Amino acid sequence: MEWNRFILGDAFTIFPEIENESIDLCFTSPPNISPQYFGKDIPKYQEFQKNALKEMARVTKPTGFVVISQTDRKINGEILSNHITYILAMKDNGFKLKDHKIMVRNYPVDVKDLFYFNYQHTLVFTKKGTIKRSGDWAKNILVYKTDWNGGGSGTGNTKNFSWNKDFVKLILCKLTQENQKVFDPFAGSGIVPWTAKNMNRQYLGIELIKDIYEKSYFNQSSILRKFI
Repeated sequence: MEWNRFILGDAFTIFPEIENESIDLCFTSPPNISPQYFGKDIPKYQEFQKNALKEMARVTKPTGFVVISQTDRKINGEILSNHITYILAMKDNGFKLKDHKIMVRNYPVDVKDLFYFNYQHTLVFTKKGTIKRSGDWAKNILVYKTDWNGGGSGTGNTKNFSWNKDFVKLILCKLTQENQKVFDPFAGSGIVPWTAKNMNRQYLGIELIKDIYEKSYFNQSSILRKFI
């Protein structure tokens, strides 16, 4: 597998090219259930989630980490508890939940929405890795100004949510060292591989939707300047 790339493509076609236990950090937010890909078929969506985590678990080193940061979702009149699906799936793959934080998307926090929550469960899994709880990492609730540049889960000319770069830096600082491998199979805006590149990590990102890929940190100079 050739590293230091941001790829337009389907993660499930690229997963087989990645060697077992070769990655130091898989850090991503899988696409949420949506009419475009899953309709309201929760079992189909949860099968996608489990397959994705099975592959991420396979490629991650025993001392490495898998980090999933995603909202739960309201659908079919009930809350779809994505974080519970991820915890159970990773335990099935031999990983333990090492840390669990709430990351609040501050845009502002009192916005009301029938379908989305204003926070993400940030789940940190490992088999044998260790983390020193210090600085911001010692906090259980993290609040970051929302970044709307780049990709996200939408298409067209809509503004799309992208993780704040300081949130991504915190994860990479705590869980990786220089030259280690950072992988985001559902990369959206490309903020994870872009941050890894700027922190002297090896990086690999994949994004399926062309419109989001073209608006990524890697492809828009106006976005790149805001990183500094």
